[in-house]
Amino acid sequence: MQHAQLLELVRQHVRTTFAAQSVADLDDCCETILIRDGFYCGRCFACDSHRAIWFVEEKVIKFYGPDGEFLTSKAIEEVREATAA
Repeated sequence: MQHAQLLELVRQHVRTTFAAQSVADLDDCCETILIRDGFYCGRCFACDSHRAIWFVEEKVIKFYGPDGEFLTSKAIEEVREATAA
């Protein structure tokens, strides 16, 4: 799967998870590219007071609540499998 396709899959999963967490105003979300030591390492998605971070090297999306507390995580492979089913 090419990176652009994987990124769209991640975006869809983040929106679905935010909706399940009753995040308000999903149309007003912000997406930023994450750079570490000059290299691309993932994306951060912020919506309302919730955050999701896709760590490319770890192949995982981690979700955080309004107070920054860790809520859940999902392996990219699980996201792919759920979409393929």
